[in-house]
Amino acid sequence: MTGGTVASTSGTPSLDWLTTVSQIIPAGCSTLAKTPNRLLPGHGAIAAVCAKDAEFTDLDGRTWLDCEMAMGTATWGHARPEVEEAVIAQLRRGTSFSVADPLELLLAQRLLDRFEVFESAKFAKSGADAVSGAVRIARAATGRALVVATEYHGWHDWAASAHYATEPERLGIPHAVSELTLTCAPDDPERLTDLLRKHSLSVAAVVLCPNRWTVEHLRAVVDEARSHGTLVIFDEVTSGMRMGRRATCGEVGIWPDLLCISKGMANGLPLAAILGARRHVMRAEDVRMSNAHSSESLAIAAALACENLLDAAPEWPSFRVRTQAMMVTLRSRITELGLTGRVEVRGDYSSFSLGTPGAADFWTDPFRAHVLPQLADRKIFTKGYFVFSDRHTPEQLDNVERAICAALATY
Repeated sequence: MTGGTVASTSGTPSLDWLTTVSQIIPAGCSTLAKTPNRLLPGHGAIAAVCAKDAEFTDLDGRTWLDCEMAMGTATWGHARPEVEEAVIAQLRRGTSFSVADPLELLLAQRLLDRFEVFESAKFAKSGADAVSGAVRIARAATGRALVVATEYHGWHDWAASAHYATEPERLGIPHAVSELTLTCAPDDPERLTDLLRKHSLSVAAVVLCPNRWTVEHLRAVVDEARSHGTLVIFDEVTSGMRMGRRATCGEVGIWPDLLCISKGMANGLPLAAILGARRHVMRAEDVRMSNAHSSESLAIAAALACENLLDAAPEWPSFRVRTQAMMVTLRSRITELGLTGRVEVRGDYSSFSLGTPGAADFWTDPFRAHVLPQLADRKIFTKGYFVFSDRHTPEQLDNVERAICAALATY
């Protein structure tokens, strides 16, 4: 299930596509998280042709309940009318201009109104670019070279060398570069404190995904970093639009020096942002952070439409309470079935998964191998993570809960 691609044997459109694409596009898709080798070729969906609300249709004409929502980017639901209308209207006005579009300033102001502790914003096209830009800013601001990484922070040299359990040369990264990144597991304040004290005058930034830390530990390491003159970067690329109106930092009242957000900002269109104090964010010009498409107008128009949706939402995220209840039910069911120690629920309402405690590799986890085919039989799509949207109905979420409980009962 998690190995390489398979040859077409049935002649279905999806398997025929897979045979061809495997020879042309590395891993079958330019976004590694969407590659067929993480899916169920011949059984589950591997390529989509259209999507609406919380469902998509695959290349074989089958309709699936989407429990990943394009890696969490389609937070408001696929083909959301308000976003569609904004993008189409902007497309008619122009996609990208030879000078700045005033919409960029308008979006920056909307974000700074929402995240009122910050003063400036810099846009990018991906979360990895935003976090890497924040690291460059931190190095320029502090005159220091070392960075502490605590999670997957993107494919760029400084981050990939720390995340993947392989020699950096295999990733095309020189040791001289990889040695500038120190690593620490999430929610390990002792290790992070030790690193900061050992390299007190050398660490430019600590990069954290705050929703992966307890509030007590998060506050402690943020205070520790600042006591050493180290900048704190929150990588909320995934959680920023899903934890609350002001991301995890607003939920817990702990603010970084630089905040990076992306997925869900423009409901699937590519956009990211760095927010922070003016003295820090303005250094983006000094470090020459730029991209020809960072200020293109379609994604910005979509993001403004999403800000309007957020302003109108009576509560956000709308799926918080139901997802939390589902996680409670699943944990109770695990206990009732005597599966404690064999299966656990991980994550939070922004994104959760089930797996084997202590399993080294999520993609080869035996429970994942058990549950995915059962969900696929019910036309529920997931890669193992459950990421809901504003368009998931109560009935659909009930269906997901029942399906997972049924899979637990046969494990």
